[in-house]
Amino acid sequence: MAPILATMNIQIANTSVYLSAQAYCDKSNYNTMTMTGPASGFSVQSVFHDTLSDMQGYVGILPSTQTTYVVFRGSSSVRNWIDDFEVRKTPYTSFSGKCANCNVHNGFYEMTQRLFSSIHKSVSSIASTYHSTHIVVTGHSEGAAVAQLTCMEFQSKQIDCELYNFGQPRVGDAAYATFANQVLPNLWRFTHNRDMVPHVPPTEVMDYYHSCGEIFEDASGKLTKCSACEDVTCADQYALKDTNTADHSIYLGHPLDCI
Repeated sequence: MAPILATMNIQIANTSVYLSAQAYCDKSNYNTMTMTGPASGFSVQSVFHDTLSDMQGYVGILPSTQTTYVVFRGSSSVRNWIDDFEVRKTPYTSFSGKCANCNVHNGFYEMTQRLFSSIHKSVSSIASTYHSTHIVVTGHSEGAAVAQLTCMEFQSKQIDCELYNFGQPRVGDAAYATFANQVLPNLWRFTHNRDMVPHVPPTEVMDYYHSCGEIFEDASGKLTKCSACEDVTCADQYALKDTNTADHSIYLGHPLDCI
């Protein structure tokens, strides 16, 4: 298992948020996109799309750091939002039952299970071609939830990965959230000020919980590494009624939209 990072890597974070924004482009353009800024030189190697949920994204390599990125698009279609708000939980059966009594969001988990085989194949191909063993999984919004479950799938196969997520909703119950932190020592979950999405599904009524690893970005752009998994000095300082959608659309100063 990968060593615990002493600090979040801001270079990886900036690259991840840029790539997550580009995932909102039409998938037919993924292979011809020219990446700039922190992702300059990035090469898309494969595209994935789940027709049942409309979840999509891409896998590629950043040659300058020999890093493979698996990137998930957030919600941008009616079918995506239908899955978002289906909050029924289902037993978490990955890791051969090692996470006893763990439950996760049914829609997020089903998307992950349908997509993982092709993603795994793409990552293996990149490792063979480019000798890249450093894997970062990233996404925004709903894509962040599927990104977390995908990184967990890699770890279940003894393939280390780092997770850099933006505006992620809660994925599962308290047992799963704790298990995810044991499995993913390099889990970084960015929240932005009053962004609504990290507050759903709610803890109080539906028994959903976040894993630790929150990096809170306040209104001025200051980043804070939060101590608790549900930290009342970070995103949880705001009640759901006091949140908004505007803060969901920008992270680290970067708009989450196709450029």
